[in-house]
Parts: sequence; C-alpha cells; structure tokens
Amino acid sequence: MEIKNQANYLQQLSEWGFKTNPFNKTIKGIKNLMKNYHEIEKKRNEIDFDIDGIVYKINSFDLQKRLGNVANSPRWAIAHKFSANKGISKILNIEIQVGRTGALTPVAKIKPINIGGVVVSNATLHNEDEIIRKDIRIGDMVVVERAGDVIPQLVKVNKELRSGDETPVKIPDKCPSCESELFLDGPFLKCGAGMKCKKQLFGFFEHFVSRKAMNIEGLGYKINKTLINLGYMKSAADLFRLKKYESELKSLEGFGEKSIENLFQSIESSREPSLAMFIYSLGIPEVGETTASSLARYFKTFSNFKNTNLDELLQMDNIGDIVAQKIINFLSTDPIGIDDLVNELSIKD
Repeated sequence: MEIKNQANYLQQLSEWGFKTNPFNKTIKGIKNLMKNYHEIEKKRNEIDFDIDGIVYKINSFDLQKRLGNVANSPRWAIAHKFSANKGISKILNIEIQVGRTGALTPVAKIKPINIGGVVVSNATLHNEDEIIRKDIRIGDMVVVERAGDVIPQLVKVNKELRSGDETPVKIPDKCPSCESELFLDGPFLKCGAGMKCKKQLFGFFEHFVSRKAMNIEGLGYKINKTLINLGYMKSAADLFRLKKYESELKSLEGFGEKSIENLFQSIESSREPSLAMFIYSLGIPEVGETTASSLARYFKTFSNFKNTNLDELLQMDNIGDIVAQKIINFLSTDPIGIDDLVNELSIKD
C-alpha cells in the first residue's frame, strides 16, 4: 500500500466500505483549526452521537513516527475539548461516600436534569473545603456541568435564589460506614480503619478484581457486596480461600452452580499475575497502570519492591516526592495484608 498520511488512510478505508467520520478533514494553520473547532462545537447537539471535543493529528506518517509516543499517548495527536455542558438544578440531599482509600467524598443528590443528552442526578463536591468555599447548602439551586462531559460537578451556587429554608451541610466527625475516627490528609477527611471498614473493603475488591488489575470475572457489584456482608472476604487473601464456602454459596439466592464454578475458575487462573498487574491491583494511592509498570521494570521482583525505601524510589525518573511517600506509607502500614496475599499467589517476575 502506498499510503503516506492520515487523510489518504481514511479515504482508503472509506473506499473499502468502512465507516469513517464525515467531519474528518485536513486543515492548515491555527486560524483555520480554530474556525473548524467553533463550527463543530455549534453543531454538536445536532450530531447523532456524543462528542466532547476534537482530536488534531499530524497528517504525515513519517512525522508521526518521528514524534513517537509517551506512555499510552502519541505525541502527534492532541485533544481540544469543547466547553462543558451545563444545567441548573436543586440539591435534594448531600451524602458522604467512603472510597477505597478511606477518603470521604460529599456527593450532591440533585433533582434529575438532562445535560448534553445524559440525565444527571449526582454531582461531586470533592471535599469539605469545597463545600465551605462555595457555601453549598441542601436546597440550593446550583449550576452543574459534566466535566469533560463525563463526571458531573457542581460549579456555582445561585445564592440570589435562596428562600431561607436551605440547610447547611453537616460534615461527620466519624466514618459514616464504620464509626471509626477520622483524620485529615491534605484537604480530605479520611477513615483510618482500612480493611475493617466495609466501604473501604468493598472499594478495594472492586479495584482488585477489575480487568486491568487481577482481572477476575464473576465478582460484580452484588456478589462482591454479598460476600463482604457475609464475612467471607475480610482481607485480600480471603478471595483465594472462597472455595471453603462453596456449599454455603450454592444455597444463596442468585448464586447458580455454573456461575460459582466460573467464579472459582477465574480466581484460580488469576493466581499468577504479572508483577505490574499485581502492583497496580494493590490500589496504592497515586499508583496507576503506567507507574505500576515502571515500578515492575525497575524492581524486577515483588520482594525488591516491598523492601524498597524512599531514597531508592526517588532515584527513578518518573517517581516524585509525593508518589514515593505514598508508596512507602502504603507498604509500611500494609492496610490489605500483603504477606498473606502473596502466599496465595505466584507472581511472575
């Protein structure tokens, strides 16, 4: 094939019968790029699929190759987002949710509103400081936007519309899940109970079994919650000991024999994770896929990683002070029972 650029490639795909986007075009100059950007932003509600911006790509394949990639993204392509869709709604209630790291996140339950084709009924308030700064109250009329057209967030309170019946938000002094004491970590209130807090335990397993972590199928929201509530999963290692509850599980509603068999099979096949997958699955704060891969390449074995220190981590090119300290804190406090978990696995170096 004599295809040397993006435009010719898309044209060839179209000629072969593949669907291509009718809004694709080759443009020169920033002025013309901006003109096209504003034209498509005006048309976005008329398009029969959702878009949140435009992606600019270098046309020449030779130049694309020279520019290369960084981590999971190319240097020859960049996204130009549209302004977020907004709407006005009323706060019906504010709930405090506990995440897998123990951080308490206030979430506004709002009167359902359609924003950019999506019905929104929740909006994140981030933390206590945000509530105080914006003086957010239950009953307020607020401006909500889909940040990046994905995560709804509250951007403004219409204080001029207040009737006087609005209620200030009461921030708890104990964990709403387990009643444990809270502590301040930067702007976030956190529960220090770790895996003894059911909300944290649930959040941990939700991350631990996900596709990019241990990739264990059959542990969806309801099953995960049921196993935790029954006390079958109190630590990470307990997941690999579920077999002893097989007869009890078969007697539970919603646990079919085939689904249980598939679950056990998926658990067994996950006992030999790669080092990168395993480090990512631990749920260390600030350690995503890319950082986990870097740590795996650098330390080679989990034993080396587990016994690292702050100075050694800071020698790595892409590990900064904050991430390094988060790793050391996690390994030293060991909220998930790492040694017990490792005994159930054969981690591939």
